[in-house]
Amino acid sequence: MKKTMFLLLFVLTSLFVRAQEQPTAYAVYDEFDLWNFSKGDTAYIFADIAYIRSNASTNATLIDSITAGNSVVIASEGYNGNTIRGFHAPWYKITYIKNNVEKEGFIWLGLLALNSIQNEDGEQFIYGFKKFKPSTEYAAAYYEAQIKVFNKEKNCIACADYQADVNDQLGTETKMLPAMGLKNIKNIHRSAFLSESCGVSTQYYYFAWNGHDLIHFPNKMTVSDAGVFYHDETILFPSEHLGDQNMIIKTIIEGENTSEDMEDPKYKETKSQINYIWDGTTLSEIMEMR
Repeated sequence: MKKTMFLLLFVLTSLFVRAQEQPTAYAVYDEFDLWNFSKGDTAYIFADIAYIRSNASTNATLIDSITAGNSVVIASEGYNGNTIRGFHAPWYKITYIKNNVEKEGFIWLGLLALNSIQNEDGEQFIYGFKKFKPSTEYAAAYYEAQIKVFNKEKNCIACADYQADVNDQLGTETKMLPAMGLKNIKNIHRSAFLSESCGVSTQYYYFAWNGHDLIHFPNKMTVSDAGVFYHDETILFPSEHLGDQNMIIKTIIEGENTSEDMEDPKYKETKSQINYIWDGTTLSEIMEMR
């Protein structure tokens, strides 16, 4: 009798533990996030060290860790999120290879890069969020973001911090540009936070890569509200404007509707230009003209 009771207790305990380990014990995350991963997608670790857990919770057992630059495969839909580093994000089940062994576990999405791209030398560029800074009386909210570069051996060889003005954008994309006519530059990395909504800006961030350092180049943004205003910025590199080979030109066009008839807007347009000089190592703003 005692043996039977012991076996029954053991079985019930095992079932309870297994139930706690099942992701179905958690709510599916159906809110929008900028990462927008689907099952089967390859993602890259952004955090210097990302901890892997047995389940979709900060209270779950810590079972492993993966360093920045390594790839993982998304193996589930998103599960209920946590607020860490000031922003809310879901959990995903992932699979990955470590020490030639295939493993699996759960990771909080904020530890993954938003996007990744390689240049012609096989160097990997990733970017992501370090922390969210809420708005104050004197400043709007923003993310502390960072871009990292890894060599073929997955060693981080450069990184640079920047302020990402992200708020209600719909997605992100990355593009690797050539030197664009600038000397001592291998590539120009461009990341974008995209919007199709009225009053929400699309933001572009540029970093030049010389093989050793990331140099923050001018940002640009576009935003509009139908029938009210528009603001459009353009970056022109030497290979585009075909002028001074050391100059980068930023043009700005702003339009404000002066008509009371929203069906027939009439925009008062203002144009301005900012010029930058690249001397091969340093970028300097030289003038603003209106």
